[in-house]
Amino acid sequence: MRLLLALTIVVLAAPSQAQPRRQAPAEFTLSAGAAPASVAIQAGGPDRNAVPGSGCSGFIRNAAPVATVSHSGGMLSIYVTSDTDTTLLVADPSGRWQCSDDASGSNPGVTFAAGESGAYTVWVGTFSAEAAGAAARLTAVQGQPRW
Repeated sequence: MRLLLALTIVVLAAPSQAQPRRQAPAEFTLSAGAAPASVAIQAGGPDRNAVPGSGCSGFIRNAAPVATVSHSGGMLSIYVTSDTDTTLLVADPSGRWQCSDDASGSNPGVTFAAGESGAYTVWVGTFSAEAAGAAARLTAVQGQPRW
């Protein structure tokens, strides 16, 4: 009986897995251009990111995307800056997943050398669940990141 109770407590205390929902409405919309487009966000959440086979880690909020980035083609960089260790998950217009944890220090970034035109769906997580709600800045730009 004690073993069953202990197992129940462990299961209930474990973070839930969250399959990111590409079709859910995003909180923000950015348009990538020659000048960086950015927005202040709150990173992370209580749900462990669960993209099968991606190797992505981190904790996201409610599986809904933080932003949609519209892009007209060519090189595209999407990146996050924060004082907290953040993670980045991006679904490109074809549905392929890209993720990053530490591209510049503890800041994540993804660069598409020849990014296709369309909408890129973005989730910003935190490396640990305890850091959920951390202040961060999400940026999208045509070209290289401008850390």
